[in-house]
Amino acid sequence: MSNYFIQTYTWNPWHNLAVEKYLSTRIKKGDVIFYLWQNDRTVVIGRNQNAIRECRARLLEEEGGCLARRTTGGGAVYHDLGNLCFTFLASPEVYNLEKQLKVVQAACRKFGVETRFSGRNDIITKDGFKFSGNAFSNTSQCSIQHGTLMVDVDVSQLGRYLTPSREKMKAKGVKSVQSRVCNLKELNTEVTTDAMRQALKESFEELYGSFEELDEKLLDNPLVKETYDLYSSWEWKFGKSPECETSYSRRFDWGEVEVCLKLNAMHISGITVFSDMLDVELPGLLEQLLAGRRYDMADIDFKKDLPLCSEEQKEKLQDVVKWLADPLRND
Repeated sequence: MSNYFIQTYTWNPWHNLAVEKYLSTRIKKGDVIFYLWQNDRTVVIGRNQNAIRECRARLLEEEGGCLARRTTGGGAVYHDLGNLCFTFLASPEVYNLEKQLKVVQAACRKFGVETRFSGRNDIITKDGFKFSGNAFSNTSQCSIQHGTLMVDVDVSQLGRYLTPSREKMKAKGVKSVQSRVCNLKELNTEVTTDAMRQALKESFEELYGSFEELDEKLLDNPLVKETYDLYSSWEWKFGKSPECETSYSRRFDWGEVEVCLKLNAMHISGITVFSDMLDVELPGLLEQLLAGRRYDMADIDFKKDLPLCSEEQKEKLQDVVKWLADPLRND
């Protein structure tokens, strides 16, 4: 039976989640690993969530952020460098959620912040404000609890990225539940992410006893790289999204267009176009162009993929595609 501690200072979510996956493969009987990490400008969605329902993913990426899909359930969360993530990885026979939560609570208590665990997998203040969300997974080898700690998050960005665009959507994915949130720094100005890292490390030792600190160099290995490539892929981030239906409308100089899409694995599996334009052929041409394409339109090549039609129709088709590909189209 051994206790281990490791922390990273790489702000990339795909790397950090790949590290978590790798650490889970190292767990032996009786082992516990406590892992601290941070992501910058990232939205992390749950395993079964619909990316476009939960956040403005394309706007996030246009502005230099990252979308990540974790392997656990739960809702969508926003991370920046004011947030600190923690993960407990344990052999199932020594996995102890109550004890693990006490590590977090003890660390908060070092700053005079009293907390409690709510019934919906959150850690909240005594006044009921959420500052930590948790999610879980279990295999025969390893049980995982990972969570967030809002230390000094830019909460203005939650609404910018987490609030879905104003789209008429019916989706089968799990919808996030909104909660009242607060930063720990609001309760004690001395709380920083570095100070909380140290407090968590101390609390882990106080509750679990001595531990071995793992060298970050061990993370430079083929398994981490392979998992990173998977987690950063479009297929993992978007293609795992459940089937959904959505529609958009806009008035162009030449007429109003409403595009109704059915999406499967974030590809257009069905499309219907309604319009009051005088050109009765254009809706059919647009349906022909978009059927089977990726939702972000990134696989459309105007030089190769436009159907046979007039130059005027080609210009209008390009207008519609560029509008649909614009992450701010509905804002």
